[in-house]
Amino acid sequence: MLKHKILSDACANNKLIAFRTEKEEWGETIIGHVKEVTSQRIIINEIDEYGTSIGTTSFKLDSLIDIVTEDKTLKCLEILEKQNKHLSQTKCTTFWGNGYELKDYIVDRIKSRKPTTFFVEDGDTDDTDIIGFVEAIDEKSVLIKMIDLYGENDGKILVPLETITGIRWDSIEDNARWLLNKYHKDN
Repeated sequence: MLKHKILSDACANNKLIAFRTEKEEWGETIIGHVKEVTSQRIIINEIDEYGTSIGTTSFKLDSLIDIVTEDKTLKCLEILEKQNKHLSQTKCTTFWGNGYELKDYIVDRIKSRKPTTFFVEDGDTDDTDIIGFVEAIDEKSVLIKMIDLYGENDGKILVPLETITGIRWDSIEDNARWLLNKYHKDN
């Protein structure tokens, strides 16, 4: 059976896999390293979206659907697994207020060369999160070099200061994108 072969290969080579099961809600994905495969069951060491171990779980082999190997997300998780000691949020800092009030903090983020999350009003009930490097700021706006969840450059955006409702840095998400961004630059 092809499913058993793929899972056995992942086990033998310590590859990350992702899958859903028939009982999981649509969109919920299990990610981890295959620890053991039998004709009936799979045991995996699950990880979260930042590569941190969340325990061992067993599933019926027949319940697995949509098995994914070697995609972009899994490759990024492998990088984060190796670097997850750097993914602490003990230094996470958030300031709420309008962009004019936060201007000095934003200027400091230019010097840091680490990602910052900007909470920006988008006209709806929720704010939009923009994560990236602060490139420049003037009296009315801030230029942000965006990075996506894979750590790749995702263009630049000019955000009016009046639409900014808060900023955050050194969160797990900020640090994960920064580590992935550094990895892409170095490789």
